[in-house]
Amino acid sequence: MKNQNRMQAKPAVFKSPVMALLGLFMLVASGCAERDAGDGIAINQIILPTDTLLNLACADAGIWRETCVLSDPENPYAGVITAEFNPNNEDGPSKFDLNAEIPAGETGAKARFYLWATALARFPSGENQWYTARALHELYNYNSDPLIQEQALKAYRSNLDNFFGSVTFFECCGGVSFSVTLNEQVADDLYRTDSTGWVRLIPGDPLNAQSLIAEWGYTYRPATPPDFNDGLVFVSQF
Repeated sequence: MKNQNRMQAKPAVFKSPVMALLGLFMLVASGCAERDAGDGIAINQIILPTDTLLNLACADAGIWRETCVLSDPENPYAGVITAEFNPNNEDGPSKFDLNAEIPAGETGAKARFYLWATALARFPSGENQWYTARALHELYNYNSDPLIQEQALKAYRSNLDNFFGSVTFFECCGGVSFSVTLNEQVADDLYRTDSTGWVRLIPGDPLNAQSLIAEWGYTYRPATPPDFNDGLVFVSQF
């Protein structure tokens, strides 16, 4: 994929609703407004964490089938509507609007995990699982926590095991939109540093990523420069 890190993730119809009145479609998480303002950023009564210390609510938090994140007292989105994109209401609110409100970089990484893990727990999809994996990957880039490293790998693997062939959509280059198959994107995120811009979850030679993917039961043919859009993932046959 060309210049992926400069693209903005979009739902299927690629319009950008204005989020000036987030409160119209949010429910305020119980107790969030009572947090010390010094502990995070307030966005329309929701206090978003700004640190990178993530205490997982359970062993499989952020992995499909586990919904413990919905009862995590540290989750600022537990009481927030994380609406999926509705093609019958293109301008309606969605999870992508919430994501756009989170600060970029280290300050927003933890909040991104909670948003996408919450969306995944409520609506299982490869898209939600991939964004959760990416949020965990980003957190690991900032905190070097081996527990988060392992959780990110589990989340990426869940994409392959549970949502093989799923897609997400991107927009770039003056409004040109296209879909991306997440099998290949997961493998590229693990294999190539420039795919994410973060430290790789599997250190050392990139062949180590191919080896781990093989242990999971898949074969990855890496994408080639300059566009890196021709990678392929196959289910291994034995």
